[in-house]
Formats: sequence, C-alpha cells, structure tokens
Amino acid sequence: MTQGQDWVGLGIAGNQAEHLAQAGEADDFKEVVALENAPKGMFPWYIPGSDSFLGVHPLSHDRLNNNSEGFLQPEPEIALVVKFEYSDRDEKLLDDISVLGFSAFNDCSRRVAAAKISQKKNWGAASQGMAKEILSIDDFTREGGTSDNYRLTCYLKRDGELLQYGKDTAVTDYCYSNQTLVDWMVNQINTQQDNGPLEPIGQMLVTSKPAYGIIAIGATCYSEFGNSEMRFLKEDDEILVIAYDGDQHTTSALEKSLIGSPLPESNASRLILQQQVTTISPPPNTSPQEA
Repeated sequence: MTQGQDWVGLGIAGNQAEHLAQAGEADDFKEVVALENAPKGMFPWYIPGSDSFLGVHPLSHDRLNNNSEGFLQPEPEIALVVKFEYSDRDEKLLDDISVLGFSAFNDCSRRVAAAKISQKKNWGAASQGMAKEILSIDDFTREGGTSDNYRLTCYLKRDGELLQYGKDTAVTDYCYSNQTLVDWMVNQINTQQDNGPLEPIGQMLVTSKPAYGIIAIGATCYSEFGNSEMRFLKEDDEILVIAYDGDQHTTSALEKSLIGSPLPESNASRLILQQQVTTISPPPNTSPQEA
C-alpha cells in the first residue's frame, strides 16, 4: 500500500474519554490545552532514519517482545494507513491527509514513568503490532462510511483461558473520527509543540517528509480484567485484537471462534491481530532511556 516508500508511525492520545485515566496518564496532560472532548495530542512511535530508539522498526504481525520489565500493557486501536499531502508554503508542513485503509493495531505501552509518550512505546523489534491484512477504503472522511460499521475488541489468552481485555467498542465511539479527525490530525502535525508528554511532530518530519504514515487513532477502554492487578503481560500470553463489521458478526460468535485452534483467518469483515508474547534480546543502544 505504501509502494515501498518510507512511512512514519504516529499515535493519538486521549481519543477515548476514559482511557488516559485507566492508564494512569491523565495527570501527564494537565498542562496540555485541548478542546472539550477532543484528543490531547499526537506522538511518534517510529521514525525511519532516526538515530534514537524511534528509528528501530517495531511492528510485528505475530509476536510481542516482552522486555522483561513486567509492566507491558496492550492497547487495542484502529490504525489508519495514510498518505501525507505536503504544503508548498513555509508556514505549514501539511495541506491534507488521505486515508487509504485501516486495520487492527496493538499500541503496546510500557507502564513506567517517562517524560514523553514515545518513550513508552518503542523498545525494539516486535514492540508494537498490526494485523497483516489492511482493508482498503476511500470513504473514511464520510460519516457512515465503511469504517463506521466496525467494532474493536481485545482478548488475552492465558493458561488456556480466553479473557476479555479491552471493551468491545464501536469505531463511532471515538471522540474524533471521519473528517473531524483528519482535520484535527493535519492541524496537530502542523502546530503541535514540545509540551509536557508531547513532541513537535511537524519538526520531526520536516526533513525526511515520509510519503505515508500508520496512525493509531487511540486506545479503547479496558475491561475489568484489563484494569486488574493481573493486567500486565507475561511470557506466552497471546494477544488478540480484532476489528470486525458489527453488521456481519456478533460478539458471542466471535468469542466462540477465538476459543478454538487455529483462529479464523482475517477477511474484509474481520481483521485479526494475533501476537504471542516472547522475549527478544534488544539490539544495543535502543533503550528509551538512552534517547
């Protein structure tokens, strides 16, 4: 979809009203000014060519690197594959963003104290996840378009038990979506400054100007288990993030299909990310603390 060209990985914080509080990050944004019910800001999780930890490609379709800290928590999200339309004018970087497709995404986070959101996101190879299949769309900006029919859910398989980890959530429950979200992202990339947990996204992209991006549009809220003392990932856990068409699948039928083995394959109405938690020795000089 990106035709072999460079792409950047970005995320959106605070596009679900309760998530920041559940993640223990609400206080981090107390100095960030945002409109009521609007997302709080954007953050990078992959910048190709960066000499910091952000330059390490973190995406995997089938595994999640347990960094042995014991404080990893999956974040189920919808990820958009986008094309950036750069401006010819000096006063702004972007004119527009075109949404080409979407998929199921795990914006996994280290629940540790860090000055910037990005320092919680990329600890090396296989520290983030995205389903291999991407559904092409050309109607994201239209209310009632393809993505508005979808729901997002997340499960954890642990010791043979299927546990609901993230609440089953409609894509339309995001605070910002459709054209409103696209307009907000363009403005945020053009104007976001170094402020609290946020970084100046536009300045980080102005030199390389990657043609494409994968933008995770915000984590949904956690279930009771996802908020419990047992929430942190362990070796051999299996993470399942599913984006599915609510008109074609029911929650109960979906859960039954996840209990057995092998899992059902992804298709146009059901995009499945399946990651096995493993331990990978990190490459040198990729720790967020060294950035």
